[in-house]
Amino acid sequence: MYIKLINPKSHGLAAYDNNGSSLQTLNYLVHEAKREKEDLGIFFNQDSDGLKPERVQQDIDSNVKGLTANASKFYSLIISPSADELTHIKNDEQLLKAYTRQVMELYAQNFNLKGGERLASKDLVWAATIHQDRNYRGTDKEVLSGEVKVGDKRPGLQTHVHIIVSARDKNQMITLNPKGRKSRFDLIEWQRKSGQQFEQQFRYTAKEKEKIKIKQRDASRDVTRSIRIGERVEDINRNVPKSQRLDGERVKEIAVSRNFDKTFYRSLKRIETKAQQGKPIDNAYYLLQTGREHPIPSKAPVRNLLHAFQHAVNSGTGNNNKTEEIGERKIRRNGEMEID
Repeated sequence: MYIKLINPKSHGLAAYDNNGSSLQTLNYLVHEAKREKEDLGIFFNQDSDGLKPERVQQDIDSNVKGLTANASKFYSLIISPSADELTHIKNDEQLLKAYTRQVMELYAQNFNLKGGERLASKDLVWAATIHQDRNYRGTDKEVLSGEVKVGDKRPGLQTHVHIIVSARDKNQMITLNPKGRKSRFDLIEWQRKSGQQFEQQFRYTAKEKEKIKIKQRDASRDVTRSIRIGERVEDINRNVPKSQRLDGERVKEIAVSRNFDKTFYRSLKRIETKAQQGKPIDNAYYLLQTGREHPIPSKAPVRNLLHAFQHAVNSGTGNNNKTEEIGERKIRRNGEMEID
């Protein structure tokens, strides 16, 4: 079982952008589904089947009170059973819907609220759709080797579920961020429980390759990396004016938060090159955190301006609008999920 929370910034597909209306994401999901069926009532939620995209968009886009203009308005999830798991339930869409509803119960319960309270799926605003096919992408090894072409269908059972869920609870009092602190939402624990749910619900014994595995980080290696990063920061500081010098501890913290990824090291290298060339270093910490030296200006079309204005109005914080932030800090996990 593969359960995924999509990160729009790293996924590479603009359709998953979640800072504005859900229209773009829903259009993509409908476009993919049209290859399989003409009926546009392809969405379902906790209580209903046959939902049309217009209804889903209305539900998601109107559930934004208390969110700022730049905040994530919704999140995209994917449930992808293995071929053996699909065979076990005879690729039955109704069984897959029933399983999806249980996964969303687990999703809701996984948020830790103040006072120990728990949410249920009925407290969320979400919808899902089932796709039967997958196509090869340009980065797949089969495409790179010339065996298949981009857009060709993958063989075998490829049924999977796309879910879109609001970043606010149904009462618009709680912000729900599954990408935040582990103490608020344990992503890996939700994935693990979702895999176990399939086994229990359908009396299935998962094969070893289907189980979610956690690869623990090598702490000693991280210490070595941090020491080396500190040395590189010292080299940078020797080549720049005092006003341009970096705080080594802050740089190390950014490295840890980004899981020492390639983006961080590319950004650090860019800063080193500028220091060696005697060029000014602007927005160094932002560059290390995001891989970009300057924020990307908005390119939203004019037709989305009214929607943005409505979001801004809805995000007002009066004395009577008390909200609880669940998982407000976006950080990387200390462990990573591996699925063979």
